[in-house]
Amino acid sequence: MDKVVYFTGCFSNYYDPEISKAFLWVMEKNGIDVIVPDQACCGMPMMANANLKGAKKNFQKIVRSLFEASEKIYPIVTTCPSCNIMLKNEGKAFFPSEEANYISERVFDSSQFIMYLDSQKRLNKDFGRIEIRVLYHNPCHLKVQNMEDTLKLLKMIPGIHVLGINRDCCGMAGSFGMKRGNYSFSYLIGSKVWRMVEELKVDAVVTECGGCGLQISSKNKIRIYHPMVLLKMAYSATPSGVH
Repeated sequence: MDKVVYFTGCFSNYYDPEISKAFLWVMEKNGIDVIVPDQACCGMPMMANANLKGAKKNFQKIVRSLFEASEKIYPIVTTCPSCNIMLKNEGKAFFPSEEANYISERVFDSSQFIMYLDSQKRLNKDFGRIEIRVLYHNPCHLKVQNMEDTLKLLKMIPGIHVLGINRDCCGMAGSFGMKRGNYSFSYLIGSKVWRMVEELKVDAVVTECGGCGLQISSKNKIRIYHPMVLLKMAYSATPSGVH
């Protein structure tokens, strides 16, 4: 394996491209080429808002694109939990096909893929030191898949201190928290993680989900890091921790 197929997802593609840049950089540090095929929304937001026709159209489009790019050889990696669960579970349940089944069996979350490389003794562990105190927020779409690979990854990077873990919903819940009518309930749900940030006095919150990051930072302007961004920082860091 010397290549992966990367599905960027809308958040990284349009809102925070530093996530995609960091992933590409990390793959390069590990000697892995990245194939970026034609992209489109995975269909999860449409499906969550009862637009099954639109979700089907987009899901089938990206499934074909990823299937062709993988050439039945290369794994598929995502940096967005919602895209991951759509490709892994939800999409094939609603819109079954041979290609959807194939993608489902070969898709990795980015931290999961890093830990896979580690299990194969292929991970470059030339990490510099990063002195930072963090709270890890496990997004719902990874939690339901029993994925906490990012915690394992964070423990491998010198100087990162995980002071707490939040496994409860942040209140954003996809597009739910963006709707005016849901503001009060979304705010109530988010109060726990906001309280944790304040009580633990962390420097930053680590989470894979862009939507969760928006919700968490909206209250106290805490810095949000995607795990791949922190990993890039670790590779770039000098022994003294300057990056």
